Amino acid sequence: MPIKIKIFLTIYIIAVSTGVSFYEKLFGQANLIYILFFVTVLMIIGIWIFPEVVTKKTTTQDDDDR
Repeated sequence: MPIKIKIFLTIYIIAVSTGVSFYEKLFGQANLIYILFFVTVLMIIGIWIFPEVVTKKTTTQDDDDR
């Protein structure tokens, strides 16, 4: 995945997480913010550490040889 997309996704995840945590704080569910923070960190780590899955492309010539 290109670096620009990873940066965009990271900023998007942080923005959504911040919005949800303000929403949860507004309604008095402050202990859910800890779970939200943990999930946010896991998502960001997953984007940056784990490699993108690459699949092999098969050609139609392989099927015609049979």
